[in-house]
Amino acid sequence: MTFKASDRTDAALFPREDIIRQGAAVRLFPHANTSSRRPEPEQRSYWLAVASAEHVRIGRQHGFMQVNHGKRAPLKRIRPGDGIVYYSPSIKMGEKDGFQSFTAIGFVREGEPYLAEMGCGKAYRKDVDWLDAPEQPLRPLLGWLDFTQDKNWGYKLRFGLVEFGQSDFEFLEEILMSELEVVKQRRLRA
Repeated sequence: MTFKASDRTDAALFPREDIIRQGAAVRLFPHANTSSRRPEPEQRSYWLAVASAEHVRIGRQHGFMQVNHGKRAPLKRIRPGDGIVYYSPSIKMGEKDGFQSFTAIGFVREGEPYLAEMGCGKAYRKDVDWLDAPEQPLRPLLGWLDFTQDKNWGYKLRFGLVEFGQSDFEFLEEILMSELEVVKQRRLRA
């Protein structure tokens, strides 16, 4: 709210009225014309990455993630604090063994993607704080996850990294940190 100095002569409002130009706009409070709102914190995103269980286990052991055979571009989309879940269609890369399980869940650490040595060359990685969670088969969760409601849900996974819903992430975090049947019963009651 602003007043013109000539609008009021109340000494309590304008104790230094003698040095205020007549007709000048005066702020009653220093922040009256500025936003008092703090900037909104950045939204956290959630990601579903796809890799063989063998590769995910190595990443969990050493505290990193890697997607799309070590490409940098997909990792640049992921920000610190984002949630990451790994889905492994197989135990070893290229095999069709029907493993189909969630193999890791965690949160991305600060830092940019970095180049690391691998046995077959170099790959970009990001550091992750992995939760101590067991692997969980996908099949018992099919009706419970939003991303599996679409008939062709598996088709999206061919990209190796897809954005994932917060509710699915939180459900998987709950499942991986406790017993599946306990979580299902709790969700049914809610």
